[in-house]
Amino acid sequence: MTKKMLFELDDIPEAGGRAFRFKTPGGDKDAFVVRYIGEVRAYINSCPHTGVKLNWSDDQFFDVDHKFIQCSMHGALFEPLDGRCVWGPCLGESLQSVPFELVDQQVIIYI
Repeated sequence: MTKKMLFELDDIPEAGGRAFRFKTPGGDKDAFVVRYIGEVRAYINSCPHTGVKLNWSDDQFFDVDHKFIQCSMHGALFEPLDGRCVWGPCLGESLQSVPFELVDQQVIIYI
């Protein structure tokens, strides 16, 4: 596995996210990083229900209350810290996580 620095932690606002794309042997993948109550998580940018990208615009992943990640197509709501769908047609399913770590306030993914 190779590691790649994505963002400085300060580049991701609280209850906010950043989209990114990375290469895999199977092709390019769209993903995103979110920061919520001081924690950071990374997920593949794909709704488990339809496969559509979750973000409303470039880096907009959260609902208007900034409590849940919200699907741009049908409004499904996902817990930011574990990716579990708590409302919508994919209830009980989860977002696919992306391995990462924080090193010296930098978000690093492994590809």
